[in-house]
This record gives sequence, C-alpha cells and structure tokens, in this order.
Amino acid sequence: MSRIRLFFALLPLLLMTGCWSKVEIDEQTFIFALYIDQGDTPDKVEVTISSPLPNRLMSGQQAGSGAANGKPYAMISKQGASIPQALMLIQRDLTRKINFGHTRVVTVGRQYAENGIKDMLSWMQREPTFHISAIVNTAPGKAREIAELTPVYEQMPAEVMLKMSMQKAMLATSVKQCLIAEASGQGVATNYLSMGVMKMASENEKAEQWAGIQGVALYNNDKLTGVLPSAEGRAIAWALGRLGRQVYTLSWDNGQSKANILFNHLTSKKSVRMGPDGPRFTLTLTGDGELVHKRDPMHRDENEMKAILEQKLREKIEKQLKSAFAKTREAGSDVLQLGMLLEWNYPKFFGKKRGNWGDYYKNDLDIEFRCEINVKQIGIQF
Repeated sequence: MSRIRLFFALLPLLLMTGCWSKVEIDEQTFIFALYIDQGDTPDKVEVTISSPLPNRLMSGQQAGSGAANGKPYAMISKQGASIPQALMLIQRDLTRKINFGHTRVVTVGRQYAENGIKDMLSWMQREPTFHISAIVNTAPGKAREIAELTPVYEQMPAEVMLKMSMQKAMLATSVKQCLIAEASGQGVATNYLSMGVMKMASENEKAEQWAGIQGVALYNNDKLTGVLPSAEGRAIAWALGRLGRQVYTLSWDNGQSKANILFNHLTSKKSVRMGPDGPRFTLTLTGDGELVHKRDPMHRDENEMKAILEQKLREKIEKQLKSAFAKTREAGSDVLQLGMLLEWNYPKFFGKKRGNWGDYYKNDLDIEFRCEINVKQIGIQF
C-alpha cells in the first residue's frame, strides 16, 4: 500500500515535465515580407527578406542613441539556384533562425513573374511555418526596389504594403488563391504596384521613394501575361467582389455638369446557363452610391438628376468592365474563374473543353454584362 501511495504522490511531478522542445523568441528572425526577383542569370533567383530589429523598435528615450538613428528593420538579399538555396545562404549569415510565421506580404518582380511563379508557390505550399493567407503583389521592375520605399505612417515597408492591400482599393490576392488557380488551371490577378520619387513634408521636403497601386497584374498558368490600368483593374476587382469604398466621377454637358458618387456597398454575381449554342455567362455588378458633390447649371429636379447619374454610371462601368474583360481574354487569363463556375454547373461540358479551356476562353466564351446602380441624392449642390 505504501508503494501505491508513493506512486500517486509522485505522479503529478512526472506530468510536470515542462517544455522540452521550446524555441526562444530572441533566437529567431521573424520575416515580415519576402521579395522574389529573377537572378543575374536565368538559372538564379534572388530572395530578399525584410525583418524587424527589436532593439530599434523602442522609442528614442528607451533605445540608445545608436539604435535610435538606424532603421527599425533589416533587409538581406541572396541569389541561389532555388528559393530554398537562397534562403539557406541568408540563414548562414544570420545569428538567429529564420521564421516565416509572421510573413504577410510577398512581392514578385516582373521578370520573375513573366518566367513563372510555380516554384515559389510550390515552396510556400511545403514550408511548414509559412501562412498561405499572405498577400501577393507584383512589382513593375525588381521587387526589391519596393522594399526601399519610405514608410511614412508605418515602421516598415512591409506594413505599408500589407495595409495598402487590406484597404480594398484594388485587390488583396492571397497565396491560397494563387494555389487554387494554379491547381485548377484558371487565371488569377494581383495588385500591380508602382514606384516613384516624391518630396515628403514629413522628411523635410526630401525626395523619397514612394510606392502605390497602379493597376492589376494578370496571371495564366502561373505566368504574368498582362497588366490592366487602374480604371479597368478596379472593374475586375469589383467583379471579383473585393472592392471597397470607391468614388466615381462623372462629367457631361461638355464638361459643364459634374458629379462625384461615393459607393459604400459594391457586390457582384456571376452565373451560367446552358443554351442551344453552348453556355452563356452573366456577370452582374451591383452598387449603392451617394451623391457627395455635383455641379448642375441646368438645376434639374431630383428624379431627373438621379436618372442621369445612374444611366451615365452604368455606361461608364460597363465600358470599363468590357474593356478589362477583353484584355483578360487577350492575356488568356480567366481571372474571374468562369471555368470553375462552368465545371460546377455543367461538368460534362467543361470536361470536353478542359484541355483547351484557354482557347475557348479567348475565342468562344459568350458573356453578358449587367450593372445595377442606385444613387441617393445627398451632397453639396452648385
């Protein structure tokens, strides 16, 4: 009995083994952003990591004078035959272990994107610490140049890119969406960034690097095949259901009459039905807007003005949408993933077209566009 009592007395101590496989936080380098570029030779890839420096993220009073004068983040670039090899070369020069658990933004350079991002997606799918919810953007030149922007409102360029994408000004395409598109043979679209130099009041009027979103990058079979400018990119983002608050500007009567309409609620719907000549797709954009400013020398009444605004908005949005869709067909990029919609509703028909879906999408796809716009009469009048 004494041995049994002793066993039960010591049992809680046996269960309190502690954490034997722990990894200390101060022994890791947390990567906030990745920048992937084509290397100096066709068989090379350049990888740039951006990570915070904890000793420089403190306020000036807490940090020493040397730390306060430096940037609160570091960037390291290496080239290798593959992304894992380039990362291994980076790791070799670090005193802490690389951790991708906080990576939220990935930017790819245009040349690398045109050659194909399949290897990058494959590595992301297999890296255990990488989150496939990370946002993917496309740079017009080298991705690494985007990392050189001046973070005015944030501490790191990576935070600027992430919050810019999350504003829903255009797209916020995730790695997961890229993987789905690749696996299904469909297209996918990402933000197409811009890079420039401008004087900033916050930097004592010094000319600094500035980044923004200039349009949408179109991918097909994991390769960049086309780019849409801002207006057409916005139409595609609306069609994908990812567009947030937007202001549309109208002008008519030879420029004498003008109006600004703020849309707070934008939705889209796509459908397909089988007819005697094959499937016919319908894409409907719906928007509820408020008139926030207008100039009307004719002093039209409320009902007449509402009818004019809604008609002109429908014409403008449909024109942008048709132009954007035509360019996706030229690029062979089914970014709206109409093929997946067809497969879900008519699997037998899609099975016949699966092998040459790109050609069918380019040349034979039948689609109708609709815009349902409602404008409320609110705002300043002149």
